[in-house]
Amino acid sequence: MKDPESVQFKLMIPAPLKVRMEERAAHNRRSLSQEIIVALEEKYPPMRPETVRDPAAKILFWLADRIRRRNPRPGSARDRQAALYEGLASDIISRMETIENTTSKKE
Repeated sequence: MKDPESVQFKLMIPAPLKVRMEERAAHNRRSLSQEIIVALEEKYPPMRPETVRDPAAKILFWLADRIRRRNPRPGSARDRQAALYEGLASDIISRMETIENTTSKKE
């Protein structure tokens, strides 16, 4: 299943690393692409602003934190759910900033 926001590109990695990633992917019953995505998401989680003012974003970050405190297995349904909450919260924050900037320019 392709995500409309996914981007395809070529990646050169050392052959031994590819073998390790393929073995790990087989162990986790994932494709190599999914395994790489999980590894990158662990290393580079979504950035969280220092101060979140929007109540909906605060709740979503709170829910994601509660899920992450239980250390869900990378790529599991709970891990994906936490990532979804974080993504939605970040989207809300950026949209609210856009609205604030637009109204500031009009005034």
